[in-house]
Amino acid sequence: MANPGKAKVPTFSPAEAEGIRDYWHVYDKHYDRLQKSLMAMVMAHEELGPLIRAIPPQVMEEQNRASRERQRKAFIQGEWDDYWTTLRKDGATYAQAGLTFPAWFELTTALRAEVVPLLIEEFGAHPSKLQASLMAMDKMLDSALGMIGEQYLLTKEATIAKQADAIRELSTPVLQIRKGRLIVPLVGVIDTHRARQITEHLLEAIRAHRARIVIIDITGVPAVDSKVANHLIQTVEAARLMGAKAIVTGLSAEVAQTLVTLGVDLSKVRTVGDLQTGIEEADRIEGMAFSKKE
Repeated sequence: MANPGKAKVPTFSPAEAEGIRDYWHVYDKHYDRLQKSLMAMVMAHEELGPLIRAIPPQVMEEQNRASRERQRKAFIQGEWDDYWTTLRKDGATYAQAGLTFPAWFELTTALRAEVVPLLIEEFGAHPSKLQASLMAMDKMLDSALGMIGEQYLLTKEATIAKQADAIRELSTPVLQIRKGRLIVPLVGVIDTHRARQITEHLLEAIRAHRARIVIIDITGVPAVDSKVANHLIQTVEAARLMGAKAIVTGLSAEVAQTLVTLGVDLSKVRTVGDLQTGIEEADRIEGMAFSKKE
């Protein structure tokens, strides 16, 4: 995963810091009212509502208390590190919970809508203080969204990457059916990228299991053209270099004839019609090897 601290941590000028403090005093003064209003919005939200309802009341109360204290330390004392760190963690939590990022954006928008009239009411007679508090609030909330959004995206990207790896593993399984013997049942289209993965997984498995025979079954591959055939030839050759004999099964007579017509040289590939015959061929090869040892 990329570095979660990549988002730029904002700095506040003395005037902005004063504006943040003014914002906090108004926010803290009307905290109970704001919490009640925002909680009503959250509970009615189709995504946020179920998540919040699943949190026990005492846990929610403690989370709100801790959040309020973090904000106080950041806005009044200038101790921002814990505040930004928590927002990044929130972004990861929302991504893992399956929430969409707009849900948090909607909550921030609702907070602005609630606080702005209170700031106007408090500082309407002092335009400079009003402007400073509004601008500081906007900078703080925009930065918070940036922190949450970055970690949200990083977490989503990591999840997608893990899922892609899992899908690749499932689409190119290498199974040990007995000591020293592997089977690779291929299903679906084989392109250059997937062919490379098949070869890599197979070679790793050959090394890990000290395999002597590999059965590559292509019954589930919908189209076997010259490109796919060449990928198979390369995989078979790579397995040979690792000390394993490869048998390709599932190659029909029609497909074999087509490949011959296309000029694909399969002379280096041991092929049989179906998986059962491939297993029997593997038994025969192992039997011959055993006889030679005797």
